[in-house]
Amino acid sequence: MKYKRATYRKFVVQFFGMIIVFALLVGSYVYLIDPLQFYHKASFYTPKFSWEERYQNPGLARNYKYDTIIIGSSMTENFLPSEVGAKLGGSVLKLSIAGSTAKEQNLTANVAFRTGQVKQVLWGLDYFAFRGNHVSDQGDFPYYLYDTNIFNDYKYIFNESNIENAYYAIKDSKKRAANHTSLERLNNWDRSVKYGSERVIKNWEAARYNESAYGDNEDPLESVKQSFDDNVLSLVKDHPETTFYFYYPPYSILRQQVWYTTNPQRYANQLEMKRYMFEKLSSFSNVSIHEFQTEVDITYNLDQYKDLSHHSGAINSVIVDEISKGNHQVTAESLERNIQLLKRQAENVVVNKEEGTVYSIDLKVNSEPQSFGFIPPTAGDVIMAPLNSYAKMLGIAFDYDLEKKLITLSKGDSAAKITVGSDEAVVNGETVKLAAPVANIGGTMAAPLETIPALFGGTVAIGEEVGHMRSVDITIADRK
Repeated sequence: MKYKRATYRKFVVQFFGMIIVFALLVGSYVYLIDPLQFYHKASFYTPKFSWEERYQNPGLARNYKYDTIIIGSSMTENFLPSEVGAKLGGSVLKLSIAGSTAKEQNLTANVAFRTGQVKQVLWGLDYFAFRGNHVSDQGDFPYYLYDTNIFNDYKYIFNESNIENAYYAIKDSKKRAANHTSLERLNNWDRSVKYGSERVIKNWEAARYNESAYGDNEDPLESVKQSFDDNVLSLVKDHPETTFYFYYPPYSILRQQVWYTTNPQRYANQLEMKRYMFEKLSSFSNVSIHEFQTEVDITYNLDQYKDLSHHSGAINSVIVDEISKGNHQVTAESLERNIQLLKRQAENVVVNKEEGTVYSIDLKVNSEPQSFGFIPPTAGDVIMAPLNSYAKMLGIAFDYDLEKKLITLSKGDSAAKITVGSDEAVVNGETVKLAAPVANIGGTMAAPLETIPALFGGTVAIGEEVGHMRSVDITIADRK
């Protein structure tokens, strides 16, 4: 019996000993190769960079040499570190994370700050990043790569993917060396996508419906402010020795229009956050904020976008160049002007599908600013207004006989009848020519903006397009 117990103990000891030896071998192997360069920079092989930014960035931030970091979402991924370094002066490491929240950006920046190297930060501020003070829901977030607790490093060392990646890091090293693998274009998608107004307009038409429910669970403004305080303001306060360049990424004007129409409260919160962030950051001498969302030469140029939000690398080049010159800087004088301008731009956007162009109208009725929110796209020079809301705006009663496809507009003693598809209106028995046929465009009954008021004695003055904006001044009596 004693012999059997001794044999059993020996087996157990040997078994666990083999496990320990195996663990040491695997751990040493992963530590030595270190596929994400978490412990040290690759030395005897050409590194294999991962496109999983949440996993790759901590190692880069810990072990590479730099003095400037780029922080932000996919809007910052097309920056070229060498170009940013040349413009801002410094050695640049891009630490962007697509779809990242402000908390993730804060965690990433903190890894870099712990190295003591960071002298400058270029940071793209997206409103959506502050909605929820948490990491994204795109899988489990690897907190163990961002903290300083060595006891949870086993999650990295014994990770099956890392063991596999360590093998390929060595296996393909010479091939990568021949292709000059570097960080310059890591996670840069500029050359892999197509840009163009046709794509953007199609995306806009779909987004009007697909995003209609996005505001159902809108974060309270106070929680958005708290996220900013916790994740951005705290870093600025803790690092007075570092220069922070913050900027608002220039989404296309169609992105702004969709946000404005599908979720007015969210849009109002977005504008209010501009006030709040300026209030909090303006007292710091090491901070500048740059506004690009009202830069019409960018935001109305749909050929520079792949969708409603994401612009080309050429725009990233413009952004860093302008920041380096101190341009587009938000001041106490420009803050409110820019906020109101962005709102006016988003309220009344006209899309010309034939030409692939967009502009906004500064709409006033009897000198009072008005908003359509959505204007049906046009295929020509005539602005087509959403007739129901337009009539209400002008104090005109609207009625539609679906069976006869007959629209009746009435105001006081006057009535105008228009058949859908016709470019004529019958006003008190007299036929009046319209600038374009009334039509159902994308589910919206639309009529020419310039001639509807005239049916009831009103006038419309449409100005020339200046800076992608046209003034539209309507005068009509007795709106109420």
